[in-house]
Amino acid sequence: MVYCGKASQGCQNCRTRRIKCDKKRPECSQCIRVSKKCPGYRDQLSLMFRDESSKVIQKAHAQWGSSGSPTEPGGSFASTSASASAWTDECSSNNSDSPSENKPMPPSELAPAKIPNKVNLNMEQQGLQFYIDRYLLHHPDSPRTSEQVAEYFSRSDVAQNVMIAVGLAGLSNLLGNKNMNLVARSKYVASLKQTGQLIASNDPAGLVARLRSVVSLALFEIVQGRGSRVAVGLASTHVNGAMAILRSVLPLPQVPTGGVYGVLQLLFSMFIPYQATSTPLPPGFFETLKFCKQLMQGVTEGCLIDLATAIARLLQLSVLSEHTAYTDGRPAVDNLIQQFIELDNTFGDLDKRLREIFPFIENMGEYPPEAVFRGKWHKYNAIWAARIWNHYRWAHILTNQKLFKFISVYPISSSRVLPAPQRVKCYTTIERLAEDILISVPSHWHHPMLDPEVTREFEADGFGNSGAVGVPSLLWHLQVAGCAPNVPPEFWDWAYNVMQVVWGQTGMLHAKSLSEIMEEHRSKLGRGPTGLVLKLEEEHGHMRIY
Repeated sequence: MVYCGKASQGCQNCRTRRIKCDKKRPECSQCIRVSKKCPGYRDQLSLMFRDESSKVIQKAHAQWGSSGSPTEPGGSFASTSASASAWTDECSSNNSDSPSENKPMPPSELAPAKIPNKVNLNMEQQGLQFYIDRYLLHHPDSPRTSEQVAEYFSRSDVAQNVMIAVGLAGLSNLLGNKNMNLVARSKYVASLKQTGQLIASNDPAGLVARLRSVVSLALFEIVQGRGSRVAVGLASTHVNGAMAILRSVLPLPQVPTGGVYGVLQLLFSMFIPYQATSTPLPPGFFETLKFCKQLMQGVTEGCLIDLATAIARLLQLSVLSEHTAYTDGRPAVDNLIQQFIELDNTFGDLDKRLREIFPFIENMGEYPPEAVFRGKWHKYNAIWAARIWNHYRWAHILTNQKLFKFISVYPISSSRVLPAPQRVKCYTTIERLAEDILISVPSHWHHPMLDPEVTREFEADGFGNSGAVGVPSLLWHLQVAGCAPNVPPEFWDWAYNVMQVVWGQTGMLHAKSLSEIMEEHRSKLGRGPTGLVLKLEEEHGHMRIY
């Protein structure tokens, strides 16, 4: 299966007559005008990514005088369900470290007997196919219709270069192919230039293409980045650019709430890079948040502004606590702990408001335990709501994690400001939210062990058709949930295994780096003190030690 370009969307009658088809449904105007029955329209997805191996082989045999026929009609490089090793075996046989070996040989140097039964894809086709299989399709927020798929190729030169860059980056990570990595970076540089030109054109019709290109460039940094904190820092530059593009055209009169949801989604994605790098949020973030608040006046979803404000406050306090020297027992420390307690209460109130606006149902069934945590899964009304919930859970866990840390670092101030019931609340809140993050995974990402028919049951409605773009944020949330203080070891095991599968399926170095951070965390647990946790647990009849 290879990308064959954007096919004509006209009906068969119009294509035969070579006239323009208006593609109206159920019948086009041209057919109605000449009183002919319109045959309908072709499926664009199957046309754009179709198996052309047999045709190519037949042409080769005809040209080179061989009467042989292909014995393997399937020309797909690898199916979605194929393992990373299958990709590795196939790609290793098709590529070498010498660029010259990728050039086709003249027909005179090829003996008919050596014509392959399966047509191999060149390097760029491999990257594009890998992107389509592992990053675009088969995710909860993937293109579903032929028209949605076609949108990705409306600007074929820019779209293909970005997708090839991301695909080759992931594939080269799995294969360790340096030549493939160089081509990926070359395509990335070309994409940067083309995206800049696309932005400069300021074509109103190309807004989606501009945003999609910039966000895909950010995804490249996550896939190729050497180290999670560095990668998300570089990716945030592109996210800032996407936010600037979208804000420049708002409000959009034809879109609900003027298109503010798109800006908010980008704002929420910015929290992770700034938390990971422990740097303050830029002034532009708060200016944009204020702008969103103006557009959402009187809208029930306005609590999203309050949630974003609370998370921003968490990041501000976290940076302050990490870059300021405090002395236990002093008023400054008491005040710092009190601010985190108030922030915890704010998140508690937001939990109730979010349940009213973005309700979800917890379901249970028999599924592979590696794919569905404890057999539980959430049903959300929209993928946007599912992502908002995990941003909330991630931030609320970090808030309680800070309070947990203050108990051991500032015992004098904590004994005055943080009573025992509040401490117990920290542990129960962390474990509940961490479990919810793990349970929510099928709504954000499909484990390859799950049957496609089963995954449709988990899916929420999406509007971005963005494929794997939401996976990097999910991985951060999983890392926090698996490494949160006082959670059962089962949480770490499950989150870690998911990251390993994501790494093996996509070649996303972000997943591998976070896995290594989790391994380091677990090794520290064996050396770190456990007396505090044991003491607090004993006071309430529990004997869990971590």
